[in-house]
Formats: sequence, C-alpha cells, structure tokens
Amino acid sequence: MQMIEFENKNACLFDKREAKVKKGTIIFLSIISILIVIIVVVIFGFNQQFKVLLKDIDTEFAALENIHLSDIPDGIYQYRYGKIPVIVDVSVHVKNHIIESISINDQSSGPGYEALETVDRILSKQQPAVDVVSGATISSKCIMIATYKALKEG
Repeated sequence: MQMIEFENKNACLFDKREAKVKKGTIIFLSIISILIVIIVVVIFGFNQQFKVLLKDIDTEFAALENIHLSDIPDGIYQYRYGKIPVIVDVSVHVKNHIIESISINDQSSGPGYEALETVDRILSKQQPAVDVVSGATISSKCIMIATYKALKEG
C-alpha cells in the first residue's frame, strides 16, 4: 500500500514538472515568435522607407539643372537633404560668382560611402550635377541635390 502511495506521489510530481516544462516551452516559443514578427516588421518598414528614399532621390536628381552662378550673390548657402539612412547637410560658399568651397556639416551614410569626391567634382565643374562616385551613388546624389537646393533655395 505504501509503495502505491509512493508511486502515486512520484507520478504526481512528475506530472507537475512536465506541466511546468511544457508551460515554459510554450512561453519561450511565444516570445521567439513575437521577436521574429517584430524583426520582420522592422525590416519591411526599413525596406519600404529605403524604396521611398531611392525614388525621391532619383526624382530630385533628374530635376537638377545647370545653375547660373552669375545670378547667385556672394554668401554661404546651407541645405540639409535626405532621409534615414542617408542624410547630408552642406554649406556652399560662393564668392565672385564662383563656388569657392562646399562643407559637409553633417552626414549620415554607411562607412566608406560618404562620396566626398563629389565635392571636388562639383568644385571642378562649378555645377552641382556631376558624375556619381561609384559605390556611393546615393550619397553622391544627396550631396549634389543638397548643393543644388542650397544655391537655388538658400
């Protein structure tokens, strides 16, 4: 009789442990599932935002025209352009109807994708629309657009 009672107690304890393990597994799998859903939503949202950024940049870039520097008075013109993850803030210094310098005040882009050569190309050509830096197309276009808008709207 005591043996049966002992076996029943062990079986009962085993059932409780098994129930706790099942409950823990369910909670763990639920948390993992929620995390996966959150990650997918974030990636999808970033992807959508990036597509909008690319479309906006291409539209703005296609609209770049030659600037008549003779119409631009001396001064420093600033403009901030872009969306996360690529943003650039420029200051364009014009003196005697010549773009003397372009300062990148702030820039957000991936390391190695700053496209700083774009500034030299703009200064050399004295126009915002120049060839993009290979491998840093988005950053190049953002610098060109910001420079153009600084001079046009600044």
